Amino acid sequence: MGQLQTCVEGSRTHTRGASATTSLSRRARESAIAAEDAEKLRKLHDAKQLFSGDWMNPVLVALKDGPKHYTELAALVRAMNTAGSDSWSGKPRVLHDRVLTRTLKSMTADGLILRHEEVGAFPPSVQYAISNATAEALDALEPMVAWVDRHPDLIERAQRRRRSESMESAKPTVGRT
Repeated sequence: MGQLQTCVEGSRTHTRGASATTSLSRRARESAIAAEDAEKLRKLHDAKQLFSGDWMNPVLVALKDGPKHYTELAALVRAMNTAGSDSWSGKPRVLHDRVLTRTLKSMTADGLILRHEEVGAFPPSVQYAISNATAEALDALEPMVAWVDRHPDLIERAQRRRRSESMESAKPTVGRT
C-alpha cells in the first residue's frame, strides 16, 4: 500500500507537473501571440501615421497616374473636393496653397513622393511624383477600397454617427448656477 501511495503521489506530481507544463506552454503561446499581435498593431499604427493628413490621400490619388506640376496637382486635389465638405465630419474643407505646400514638403521629407526640379529652367519647373514604395502601398490598399465598396452601409452608419457626435459636441452647454 505504501508503494501505491507513492505511485499515486508520483502520479499527482506528474499530473501537476504536466498541468504546470501545459499552463506554461499556453502562457508562452499567448505571449508569442500577444507579441505577434503587438507587432502587427505597431505596424498598422505606423502606416496610419505615415499616411495620415487631411490632404495626403487626395494628393496620392492625383499623383497615381504620373508626375504633376504644382498648379496641375493643386487643381486636381481641389476638384476631388467638389462636395466642399468632409463626408465624415460634415465640416467644409478648403485647400489653401500654404496647406498644400506644407503637405507636399511633409510627404517629400517622409519619402512618400518625389520632388523633381528642372535645373536652369525659368520660371522654375517642379514636378511631384509618387515614390515606388508609395505606389506599392497604394496597390496594397486596393483590397481595402474593394471592402469599402462591399460595405457602404457600414461606412454610412459610421459617418452619420460621427457627424451626429460632432454636432452634439459643438452645441454650447449651459452652465449651472
